[in-house]
Amino acid sequence: MRLLIWHGWLLEGAGSNVYTARVTDVLRRRGHDVLLLCQEGHPERYDFLDAWGNVGAEGVSNLSEGGAKPADGHATLLRPDIGGLLPVFVYDEYEGFEVKRFVDLTNAELRTYLERNVAALHAASEWHEADAVIAGHAIPGPVIARRATGDGRYVAKIHGSDLEYAVRLQERYRRLAAEGLAGARAVVGASADVLSRTVELVPEAGGRTMVVNPGVDVGRFRPRDGASALSSAADLLSRDSSAEAGRPLSIDEAVRNALQARDQEALDRLALGYDQDVPDPDAVKKLRELASQPGPMVGYIGKFIPQKGVQLLLGALALAKARPRALLIGFGQCREWLTALLLALDAGDAEAVAWLDGQVDEPIRLPTDAVRGATGLAGRVIFTGRLDHRYAPEALAALDVLVVPSILDEAFAMVAAEGAAAGALPLVARHSGLAEVAAVLEREVGAPGLFSFEPGPGAAQRLAHGLDRLLELPQDERAELRRKASAAVNREWTWERTAERLLAAADEGSVG
Repeated sequence: MRLLIWHGWLLEGAGSNVYTARVTDVLRRRGHDVLLLCQEGHPERYDFLDAWGNVGAEGVSNLSEGGAKPADGHATLLRPDIGGLLPVFVYDEYEGFEVKRFVDLTNAELRTYLERNVAALHAASEWHEADAVIAGHAIPGPVIARRATGDGRYVAKIHGSDLEYAVRLQERYRRLAAEGLAGARAVVGASADVLSRTVELVPEAGGRTMVVNPGVDVGRFRPRDGASALSSAADLLSRDSSAEAGRPLSIDEAVRNALQARDQEALDRLALGYDQDVPDPDAVKKLRELASQPGPMVGYIGKFIPQKGVQLLLGALALAKARPRALLIGFGQCREWLTALLLALDAGDAEAVAWLDGQVDEPIRLPTDAVRGATGLAGRVIFTGRLDHRYAPEALAALDVLVVPSILDEAFAMVAAEGAAAGALPLVARHSGLAEVAAVLEREVGAPGLFSFEPGPGAAQRLAHGLDRLLELPQDERAELRRKASAAVNREWTWERTAERLLAAADEGSVG
């Protein structure tokens, strides 16, 4: 089958990026001819891409051949010519672009972005002679695909951030979503929850919905000894020179000064002073030290933004009786705010914690005596900077518990599934698509509620209780839970299964 996949961003980092990369890889291996439209600036890093180039209203240009691994199919990446402005749902930095949130675009900027993408997609579809198009997110992919190819020629793929950070917030995006989803052959989403939210916001999507869960690379995410997994991650990182541009050690002192001055703007500026997309320069040293230390370890991997709820994990670590070590892997504008919170807790400074609580929608709300009892916490918490999918399987395998404390609705819990496959017991907020993933894994191990906690006020306390409940289990019981959870992921969520479901939607549109 000749498929065209439109994705507006990169192939690493966010869940939708990873989804796009893995599905393209699987489809190529299964003999399909895939044309991928996205803004990935380093296609040479991906061994499933046979060629890459650019595309705009004038057609395809600058096509280069790559050195992809052998496969029965073929995959080409083309970068649509959209100019220098890249809209996003949640602000982050992107190499070579001015970045603005969708909700901050002027109508003229939005119109230009859509028009240039429509022209590029139309030209790419004609060049590729695509049988079907898979267009990502409720906006902007489906409306671009409809304007470029016509009704019934594309599948719309919902991810969740599109709903919560654009469609729900502004009527112009609800209208664009309605236009795009109304003409789709099928509307697929990662969970029943995200599809329900889609139809609630955009009734035009109803009647053609289909759950297509994301997958896990189960060949790479698998259980292994924690210490050796950390050592392997450190060995891989030691060959990555990009960490030199990462977060300088001197920033910790600057964070401390900004905290003492109660200067939120200074904290925000600090996060812009280094490359957020790479590991910390001392990450190798930190991982090697962790590998030699005994005791339970919990962790988080993902973006450092308030909506992901990492502050709740720090609050829970201050409360948990098990006193586990914690590995915080991630990137984002909230990194220095989280560092400040860790320093305030470590100092037992209730006034500073209260000030930081006032900066976010979901504060940790710890009692004063709990804050004062948190002294020493900084010695148990390690930040590494960003560790992408080259390192994530090893990092996750080293954890006893992986926490996914997101506050806002999520379409799925891809990272929780990856963690479970690697042997890290998940502990997720019990809402939206996260709850669906937790329910499957809890059913598989026969323990309702074991892998989830109730969100809302008091969540840090409930998360702490969940951590203690898991970490206090006898070692042999935890090992059996790890085995069962990993086996469940291998049965339920693989990229091969994801690709098969997408093909069914694109080929037949037999949904309801």
